[in-house]
Amino acid sequence: MKTVLITGGNSGIGKATAHALAAQGFRVFIAARDMEKSRAALAEISAAVPGAQLLALKLDLGDLDQVRAFAEDFRQRVPVLDVLILNAGLFPLGKHLTAQGFEQQFGVNHLGHFLLTNLLLDTVKAAEQGRVVIVSSIMHWLGRINVGSFRGEKFYNPIVAYGQSKLANVLFMMELARRLEGTGVRVNALHPGGVDTGIARDLPKIAQKIYAMSTVTAEKGAESSIFLAAAPEAQAFHGEFVRNCKPMRTSPLAKQATAEKLWQLSEEMTGCRY
Repeated sequence: MKTVLITGGNSGIGKATAHALAAQGFRVFIAARDMEKSRAALAEISAAVPGAQLLALKLDLGDLDQVRAFAEDFRQRVPVLDVLILNAGLFPLGKHLTAQGFEQQFGVNHLGHFLLTNLLLDTVKAAEQGRVVIVSSIMHWLGRINVGSFRGEKFYNPIVAYGQSKLANVLFMMELARRLEGTGVRVNALHPGGVDTGIARDLPKIAQKIYAMSTVTAEKGAESSIFLAAAPEAQAFHGEFVRNCKPMRTSPLAKQATAEKLWQLSEEMTGCRY
């Protein structure tokens, strides 16, 4: 039985992904902050998939100390991890900082996942065909890596911050894929589409209604995550940015040199070296 860990797996795309992979026979771990919501999600999936092996774990990606503690506990529980899906993400309208003082979107969407992945990488390498799946966004085309904004030093614009965090996801994927060449581990990022999930919950009500009119369901948005996690043909994908289960072009700013620089900075900020 294959094992998958999904961050933010208690709602939206993450929950739809967890449901689909449980139905395919995966042992599914959901890692999220809200344990009450996670337990409700597992109850819903269990009712639909009798006999599914599911477990909810508490994880706050906005606190790097908690990420370290989570990873240490998870390694003890699960020495072999077939698929790691970095799905969690947020889009707050106002500026907030993480426990270590990083701008929240950059800190949660990128840094928390960067640290978690590096700490769990040996368990993914131990799998016969390990996979790392990173949920990014086509919004990375709006992103710029601005070192001076990592701790919220600059004027905060939520869309600019989101674009930067999603570009960071793509750059992380590129450099991780390069470092894992020849290991058998496959690393890819994806755009799920405009998905009707909780990520827009902080928008004004009228903006939420407009956003909802142009979205697809969480189940539709989860298709690329499920494909990259489980499809045999996805084994041929490595270092790709995927939309609708097919590779697509990334932003011209997604350059290898930038990816290497961001990796170096991320190591310094998290205190974790590859």
